[in-house]
Amino acid sequence: MVNRLKFRVALAQIHSHQADPTSNLKIIAETCEKIVRDKDLDTIVVFPELSVTGYLMHDDVYQLAEPIPSGPLCQELIQISQKNNCYLIAGLPESSVPGLLYNTAAMFGPQGFIGKSRKIFLPNHSVFNERRYFRTSPTINIIDTPMGKIGMQICYDIFSPEITRAHALLGAHTSICISASPGVRRHYFETFIPARAMENTINFVYVNQSGIQDDLIFWGGSEVRTATGKQVAKLEYNKPDFGICTLSTESAQSAKNFVPTLKDLPSWIFKKLEESYYDI
Repeated sequence: MVNRLKFRVALAQIHSHQADPTSNLKIIAETCEKIVRDKDLDTIVVFPELSVTGYLMHDDVYQLAEPIPSGPLCQELIQISQKNNCYLIAGLPESSVPGLLYNTAAMFGPQGFIGKSRKIFLPNHSVFNERRYFRTSPTINIIDTPMGKIGMQICYDIFSPEITRAHALLGAHTSICISASPGVRRHYFETFIPARAMENTINFVYVNQSGIQDDLIFWGGSEVRTATGKQVAKLEYNKPDFGICTLSTESAQSAKNFVPTLKDLPSWIFKKLEESYYDI
């Protein structure tokens, strides 16, 4: 693939309807039409975690989950990408085999399916019950796109700095985190986002749900940080919103040259981490 030095990222902070993919796909299509004005420029439109189905599906998830990319919801997302000549990242439940489900971020483009990343860390505390429905993923994928290599992660994954570091070490210039975070976690995310960008010299994109599902109030507040930690986009709190910014693969490389945290990383640290894991 030919890598573009600059590309646009559109934050699509929507309020997804619970267990209603028809309504949500309509919102996704309408949002892409509003955002993508110049169809000759590369734009990645990023929607939140489980934005296609809503975050709180409860047992409806078993009927709504589908194989990626052959399922009907994925095919509609491909059509939306093709119609708007854009790239699109959205969250939806994935069925690998019957009864085996993943919380997945999938990327589509004018050429069809680009790649996917399954959620690694599944919260099962406080108001969360994801392990009842989903399996954890044992892999970290880097997606090859015309804009270069991009890593994807989902919500609670951001609590583990190792994931963003792995994205950077595997050559990604940008890490994209889609989320469905309620307001009680806002402080954590707004602390982690700039930290993940700066400690790994990687562009960081965060897109959160907004609105209310059951008793959960999603705080929105989506944002983008460059590889130096500079905030270049910030959306409204607690309501649907969208915004566009431009990111550069060159500026990410410049940040790595200026603060060589990855180059200065000794390999023995990883061995020590692996040894220490078994003592937890």
